[in-house]
Amino acid sequence: MKKNYSAQIKIGLLILPFLAALFITGTFCDKAAAEAVFSPDNPPARLAAIIGTYPFYAAQIFFWGVLAERVVHSGKSRAAGAALCTLFILLALLTGYISVRGDTPAVVISSLILEYPLFFAGYMAAGKTDDKLLVKRVICLFAVLLAAYLSLELLKNFFDRPRYRTVVLGYEGVGFEPWYKPFAGADTYMAKYGLPSSEFRSFPSGHSLFSNLTMCILPSLAWVFPKLKDKQLHLFLGGLIFSLIIMFTRMILGAHYLSDVSAGAMIGTICAILFSALQLRISSGSKN
Repeated sequence: MKKNYSAQIKIGLLILPFLAALFITGTFCDKAAAEAVFSPDNPPARLAAIIGTYPFYAAQIFFWGVLAERVVHSGKSRAAGAALCTLFILLALLTGYISVRGDTPAVVISSLILEYPLFFAGYMAAGKTDDKLLVKRVICLFAVLLAAYLSLELLKNFFDRPRYRTVVLGYEGVGFEPWYKPFAGADTYMAKYGLPSSEFRSFPSGHSLFSNLTMCILPSLAWVFPKLKDKQLHLFLGGLIFSLIIMFTRMILGAHYLSDVSAGAMIGTICAILFSALQLRISSGSKN
């Protein structure tokens, strides 16, 4: 695993300059790029929007199940074990709720089918591995995902940038704004035009950031599925390709500008590099 994590760090460092170049390009050409690709009724792009954040939330539910299995077989007292398992179950339920909040009932129902069963899948998978460092690995993953999420919320709440799909509707006072100029009066326009707060959360792209984190999530499956150990680097590259697709489709739908998606991807890539570095350090104490 150590060689894989070292390679992931190197690839991440190579990706950053490319994303930085996209970000700089977007800073000066956001409006032109948005106008060129905008196609709000594009079915494949809409499908990508649905699945773009799925790995981020699904992985958390899966690995809460992994931790539950480790607690059950850790030799802890029944009371302590029951308390921790209850906590993990509640966190899994909360994660699933956050992932579908505000969406249609059909999406909520699909989450019951596609997300919550992953808790039990994680529990079962963890029982088939003897990795003594598994708990440390999972805690590290959660720490990186949490840091990414908090960074995203902090930036979105500060900039309040209107989405391109809202700008093109022609609301007076809601026009194109560069990312570096925090938009003033979002609350006023939400009340005046009945717009949801989500229409003023363009920068940076959450879909881009979350999909980029699949470079952390997919390789982590090798911890509990031994057959994937030789494919860890392939999973990392698969996460990269997935994130690039999601970045482009978010621009097609007018949900984000080029600077939005590249900024989200940069944060995600930095998190992936940090994740790989931490996992490399953890693996140094293992013979795996």
